Amino acid sequence: MRDQYARWVEEYSPALLKWAYGKTGQQHPAEELAQEVWLQFFSAAAREEREGRSIARPEHLLWKVAHHVWCRSLRGRPLRNTLPLDEGYADPHDFADHLAEEQERARLCAYVHQRIVNLNRLQREAMILYYIEQLPQREIARRLGVTEGALRWHLFETRKKLREGVNDMTKTEFVYRPRKLHMGINGQPVPHTATSRVNENLLMQNILCACYEQGRTIQELSGMLGVACPYIEHDVDWLTWQELLKEEKGRYYTTFLITSAQEEQEQLLVYQAHQATLSDVIIRHLLSHEQDIRQLGFIGSDQPMNRMLWWLIQHFSLFLTRPVQIPERPIRPDGGKYWPLGFDNTDPVENSLRNGWAYNGSMHFARFYWFGLYNFGNSEIEDMLDAYTPEWQIMHTLLENLIAHDFDLSCVPEAGQQYALAQLAEKGFIRMENGKAAPRFTILTQSQYDTLRDKVFLPLTRQLEGEMNRLADDLREAALRKLPKHLHHLSDLALGQSLLDLTYITEILAGTGGHLYLPRDKADGEFLTLVYIKD
Repeated sequence: MRDQYARWVEEYSPALLKWAYGKTGQQHPAEELAQEVWLQFFSAAAREEREGRSIARPEHLLWKVAHHVWCRSLRGRPLRNTLPLDEGYADPHDFADHLAEEQERARLCAYVHQRIVNLNRLQREAMILYYIEQLPQREIARRLGVTEGALRWHLFETRKKLREGVNDMTKTEFVYRPRKLHMGINGQPVPHTATSRVNENLLMQNILCACYEQGRTIQELSGMLGVACPYIEHDVDWLTWQELLKEEKGRYYTTFLITSAQEEQEQLLVYQAHQATLSDVIIRHLLSHEQDIRQLGFIGSDQPMNRMLWWLIQHFSLFLTRPVQIPERPIRPDGGKYWPLGFDNTDPVENSLRNGWAYNGSMHFARFYWFGLYNFGNSEIEDMLDAYTPEWQIMHTLLENLIAHDFDLSCVPEAGQQYALAQLAEKGFIRMENGKAAPRFTILTQSQYDTLRDKVFLPLTRQLEGEMNRLADDLREAALRKLPKHLHHLSDLALGQSLLDLTYITEILAGTGGHLYLPRDKADGEFLTLVYIKD
């Protein structure tokens, strides 16, 4: 029964909080009222269970309890007494629907009255004279000293603002169920990117989500997020300084792409429509050239094909010509050179092929290539390759030194780098066996890599040129449908980013098709896509 209670709380809490806020008009009293309703509801549900009766309509019982709790609070009676639900309150209507409509109507009226009070003098007087005192437009125009045409324009604009305000008011998910925005980048990072700070600040994330579809004022953001204006202003100023927001006539707009889980699913469906003529062709081609690939003799060529296929798909995708490339990355205020990217997966799509795959992009640094996928997620390996700290810089330099000397430990000085060597082994870059080091990732010479591209990748690239153009057309159409008007100038970036996902989605399809080795955990899979190209 406890699990059932938890499901009811999860399902009905947003509506109950919304109702309680409409009754009290304040956050803390609303939360206390909602909590009391839940306590009385659980008491009633437990009594029904003891008496052998099932609760067929939990929402009906919940709203009945809510009504009694509210009535008792108005009469000044203590709430902590168990409510006598068997008093026999007759209700010929659907109580839940009737109560919800009544509360919503009262809430809307109160909100519209508040908005009218906050209008400027001309707009406020026009609304009162026309809708409340019902004077003719000619008389109102005379009193206010404007033309009738100007009066009609003011009435129209004011009604529009009120409608927009009411629509925003009903979007309570930002208060009761805040968005969770993950920030990534495409380009060159710095040790402390602005996106990292956003990932640690839930309020900033929700400001950016709220300003994505359309511009918002500080006051509108305050109402939507349930946070006082001074706090909003502080974070908005910082986001504007970092060029993650832009301001136009008092409204703030998000300046980068945010992809929702639903949009990712729509993109996946586009790729699935091309699966038979694109991803399946790539997988079959690479599998059919297994012997040609092994004969290159690179370090790691003795691995099973289902492990090598991870990095082969990635590097073929890097080599593949795309109809649209990522536009030139701008230099950011934090010193990096990148495009910010947002991913809002607050509402995941059930049964999506993407579920369970944690994609955090590919990187290329100092002849290392790495691609985070499957259950890897954010990676210390990726950070170490970027060598943000002095410790990681020492480890990175030592790793390159070992590669250059074929992992002969005689190249490691007795003093100074022994700790770094131990750290490389602990983090999984190398295995220490009988006093010797061996890499846990793939290493090719430049000659071997050139042969792989010419003999295996190039023929398939030419074959898929027409299919890539058709995929780009379909992705462009899907992207433009969702792109806000103020971000249409980023349409090439949106398309280029979608085309980069060819690697990601092809590997998902290879994994679900049984062609890929699926790691047991993060440590087991992190080095499957790490490749070094050696001079």
